[in-house]
Amino acid sequence: MFQSKDRIVSIFGFSKRVLSRYLFYARSQKWDRKRIESYQDNKLVSVIKHAAANVPYYRDLFKKVGLNSKTFRGRIDMHKIPLLDKETLRVRQKEFIAENAENFGINWDSTSGSTGTPLHFIMDHSSKAHKLAGVLRSYQWAGYFPGKKVFSLQSYSFPDPKVLFRRYTLANLWRINARLLTKDSALEIVSMINEIKPDIIIGYPFSIFMLSKLAKEGGGTISPVSSIVTAGETLSEKRRALLETAYGCRVHDFYSLHEAVSIISECDHQTKHISEDFAYNEVVDEDGNIVTDNGTGEIVGTGFYNYAMPLIRYKLGDTVVLNNNNTCKCGRNFKSVKEIIGRQNDYIITPDGRYMGNVLEHSVDNAKGVMLSQCVQDSADRIYVNLVVDESFNDDSIKAFEEGMRARLGDEIRIDFKKVNELEKKPSGKTPFIYSKLGLEHV
Repeated sequence: MFQSKDRIVSIFGFSKRVLSRYLFYARSQKWDRKRIESYQDNKLVSVIKHAAANVPYYRDLFKKVGLNSKTFRGRIDMHKIPLLDKETLRVRQKEFIAENAENFGINWDSTSGSTGTPLHFIMDHSSKAHKLAGVLRSYQWAGYFPGKKVFSLQSYSFPDPKVLFRRYTLANLWRINARLLTKDSALEIVSMINEIKPDIIIGYPFSIFMLSKLAKEGGGTISPVSSIVTAGETLSEKRRALLETAYGCRVHDFYSLHEAVSIISECDHQTKHISEDFAYNEVVDEDGNIVTDNGTGEIVGTGFYNYAMPLIRYKLGDTVVLNNNNTCKCGRNFKSVKEIIGRQNDYIITPDGRYMGNVLEHSVDNAKGVMLSQCVQDSADRIYVNLVVDESFNDDSIKAFEEGMRARLGDEIRIDFKKVNELEKKPSGKTPFIYSKLGLEHV
């Protein structure tokens, strides 16, 4: 079918916005520290003034803490603003929407990440374009440019859930549905890789690793690719080494969030640069104090471009180890981190032989009233879901959650739901969203 004229105009307009932002990021990655910091100050001042004038939550918060947006100076004054946690955003969602949000464009998005906590939020037109442009720059650092062949192995919702892949000819892109990864489909995917010879593979570290493992067990071999970009879950150094051996290339780790408040990506020297022209990131300890030098703490993000629903000093839930030496041979002057310590999930194997890692993460998105959730596999044919809920939780919440899980797991596995006061911890003390009691642990 032909697309409507309005649809074509909309796509063209968005593409123009992305291109202009991409050209900006191509220039800004060459800035010196003075210009980076000046840009951050200007953006922070603008966001704070806008939030004070137009966003109910921040208008009330700034009055409460005595913050004068007219005299706000930027980075030096950020500590005066209390940190924002995901639960506050979840419960008080409407208060974060700017009263003039329609001026910037309203695009609803959702995420549950690797925590099992559903969130719904707005991304305006500018922030969507900035995020895609920032992602493209990160991929460019890994060797991508338009025209190169790309295989993306992630969780995709195709119209036919049994379809393994879809090709997007204009983008030279093949999307592979990681939900269908089995011993047989792994050999089929490897056969495609060997025939098409993609330049870059993008996807979950677990899925890319399992593809190589299952292919090897089935007697298949993989032709080397130019590079791999991993995203969506923590990349351990052990798994990085396994991937680089299996695919004969360098692995570039990529970190971002749906909420568009942080991008961290590796250059060709494998330095993890914080995209300081995309958002302002701080690192804080358990008491909310700023961590410096080689310290370890939780990363906090303030977005520069989402005026429809600005997030300021938003706690991301992931831990990083700062890099005191921010000099890199690539010449970029962004701050960097030594390590990203995100949440590490186990994986699930379904009765029909599919291997499921973080592809489960969005199954909870539409479950109203769920504060926290956890998927536990204790037998080959059963999963039970621990739920920490609030007063808005009801039978429809369970129905929505189960529909999300069935879309990923199929109908052969039993799923039980339990309301609990707290989630289960592993012997290590960690509380993963996906917990395998069958020994299928994160590598």
